[in-house]
Order: sequence, then structure tokens, then C-alpha cells
Amino acid sequence: MDWKEVKRFAYAGQAFIPVNVENRGDSVKLFFRSGETKLLDVQSSLFLKRLLTFFGTSISINRHRYGELVGKKQLVPIVLSYGFTIIPFNVREPVGRQSRVGWVVSREIEQFRQRSPQCTTIHLLSGHHIPVFHSRKFCIDQLKNAKWIEMCYGEIHEPHRRQWINGSAVCETVVI
Repeated sequence: MDWKEVKRFAYAGQAFIPVNVENRGDSVKLFFRSGETKLLDVQSSLFLKRLLTFFGTSISINRHRYGELVGKKQLVPIVLSYGFTIIPFNVREPVGRQSRVGWVVSREIEQFRQRSPQCTTIHLLSGHHIPVFHSRKFCIDQLKNAKWIEMCYGEIHEPHRRQWINGSAVCETVVI
């Protein structure tokens, strides 16, 4: 996998989920606004790591910083940039040590439709549908958590962003 797919996802992606592909094994399926999907011969966890690296963050940083805010240690939404937050959902039963978690861009969610008490379908703006192993209430709570985390991210970063936009930020250097 090259960085081209990570960049493409950053600009036009809606979700990515782990899938088992015959004769290839554990792979990742990307969903795009255009309605297109793409399979990459890489594990979902590696794609996530590369996406987070592209944005200069990590899972541990986000869990530490925002997990406390939403009272969670697992399945914590990750804010990548202004208006770009990815929400984790359990999307499959894993085989062995495979990941079960898929990630959905919060702004791309159109609605949640409950199929059973513990199975809900996420409808994306492009028309894609992703079944998840959660109740509709859990999915709505995840979306609320993502919005809360986005707000906190804005409060942390907005003053610094304004300084850079207005040209008033001072670049400090250290003399050794």
C-alpha cells in the first residue's frame, strides 16, 4: 500500500472496514463519496495507523486526550482535523486476532437503521450501507461523542489556528 490511497481517503473517503478476502486473507475495504469501493491488500489496523500518521496523531494520543471526556477506553472516536472525525464500530466477528473494528467518517453518516437489538445499519450519504454489531442507541451515542470530541478539539486548536491565519503567530527558535 502506498500513501496515495491514504491521501485519497483523506479527501474523499467515507468509511473503511476490515474484510476477509478469499485467497488474500485479512484486507481493508474503503468506501468513497463517489459510490466506489476499493479493496486494499493490507490489514485495517495498518491502514488506520497510516491515516493517523498522515494527520500527525495516534490512537494512544486520542484515547488519552479524548477518552476521558467521553468516559471510554475503547471505541473512542478520533478527530483528525476540523470536521473530520472517524468513529469506530464493530463490523464483524473476528477470526483469531483479527480486528473487528471499522471506522466511519462522522460527517458522512446519513442515518442509522436498527435491524435487531444488537445489529444496526449505518447509511452513508453516498448510498453505501454498513452493518454494525451495535444497537441504534449505541450508534447515536457514538455520533454524539464524536461531535463532543470535535468541539473540544476546536477549543484546543482554534486559538492557535487563528494566530496562523492572521499572521500573528511568532515562530520561536531555540539556541543551543
